[in-house]
Amino acid sequence: MKENQPTELRTGVLSLTDCIMIAIGGMVGSAIFSLSGLTYKLAGPVSLLAWIIAGLIVFLYALNVAELATSYPKSGGVFVYPYEVLGKTKEQKGFWGWVAAWSWIVVSIIGTAFSAIYVSTYLGSIIPAVADQQVLIAVLWILLCLVLNIVGISAMGKVNLVLTFILVAMCLIYVVVGFGNVDFANFTPFFGQGVLGDNGLMASIPIAMLAYGSIIAVASIAQEVKKPQKTIPKAISISLLATIVMYSLIIMVTIGLVNWQAFAQPGNEWAAFAPLSFATAVSLPHAGWLQIAISIGALLALTTTMMVLIMGAGRTIMVASQSKLLPGFLGKVGAKSKTPVNGLICTSLIAILLACFPDQTSVIVNIGAIASAITVFIIAVTLIVHRRKKVSAQGTFKVPGGLTLPVLTMVIILALLTLQKGEVWMVTAYAYGIGLLIYLLNRAFFKKTNQESEIKL
Repeated sequence: MKENQPTELRTGVLSLTDCIMIAIGGMVGSAIFSLSGLTYKLAGPVSLLAWIIAGLIVFLYALNVAELATSYPKSGGVFVYPYEVLGKTKEQKGFWGWVAAWSWIVVSIIGTAFSAIYVSTYLGSIIPAVADQQVLIAVLWILLCLVLNIVGISAMGKVNLVLTFILVAMCLIYVVVGFGNVDFANFTPFFGQGVLGDNGLMASIPIAMLAYGSIIAVASIAQEVKKPQKTIPKAISISLLATIVMYSLIIMVTIGLVNWQAFAQPGNEWAAFAPLSFATAVSLPHAGWLQIAISIGALLALTTTMMVLIMGAGRTIMVASQSKLLPGFLGKVGAKSKTPVNGLICTSLIAILLACFPDQTSVIVNIGAIASAITVFIIAVTLIVHRRKKVSAQGTFKVPGGLTLPVLTMVIILALLTLQKGEVWMVTAYAYGIGLLIYLLNRAFFKKTNQESEIKL
């Protein structure tokens, strides 16, 4: 892949602080302001445990990514690692690189789409006139995040830094104010509650894992990071641990404010789409200012998540294109912006298409959850093979415990995947079928092009 490296991207422009805030901004987003309500409905109080377990699983994943990132400090990392490590021939490398890349692209586009769908809910609480314009607002918000990405990584990083600081402040305000009104009776019984009863915990973990998926975004911009071998492991570890703590506090307060049965009432879309706002309105009706603060925090969270997901997917598409797995125009880098403009536009357009179907949000989320788990599994396999090959590209960071953690990651993910329902696998199979079709069509096209070039010669 050396000859295909995206050399036109800016190099070494993002600091440790920038990377930490990009990761936190990507993770503390649509999930906590939306998906937390879904997991609370499914599992009841034990959903708190689901989010902690999901965070720890992703932490194992993050350590695996950190080692690979220091060994192959190139942008588009989730494609680069399997490409460099798995397979012996160029075709095999390309296939495994594409499987990993497609998984991450699916996660990113789906995350962008359902984040955009939720924007109108929170914006509507501030400006009621836009509450019924869900699709229009979703499209405009995706376009806004696209523009912020296209102008350049430095500008996007600065905007994200400011937004994330405000977002974290809003979350802490919710925790501090809400904690004083927590009813601990809502935590009992802790197990066996929710609409899925005893199965709620295992069903909620993959959904919660989707919330932490943006941690890999830092690795996807490795080439644009200052001293990536040192910065990326630190940024990944600090941002993920901080997010696990913040998620746990927010969900604990939400559970303490409202009994899970309120989230399970038929037709209660407010609770499903805006659980924090719903919990505040029900338990703190006189704190109208807090509901406004939550809505503002949610809008910032949705925006930072969308920016980061579009950023990572755009660069993944770029590298896949430069490796002749996608049309060549998708690998172009803007002369002035130094960003993968076409890859970013492609990501955004597909996200806009999905956002036009808000009634399919649950299906979209389930596909993203499985794709996120598959990405984690592929990275764990890649690290194991990387270690066993003892290749020359050895990074400055190594996951402690030898192969124990990557193997443990694989076992946990396999256990979670085997417990998912058949209908979830069915819709996910369609998404991967599309990915396989794209791969085969482009492989056939480039093979034919190469044959025609040889004939002309």
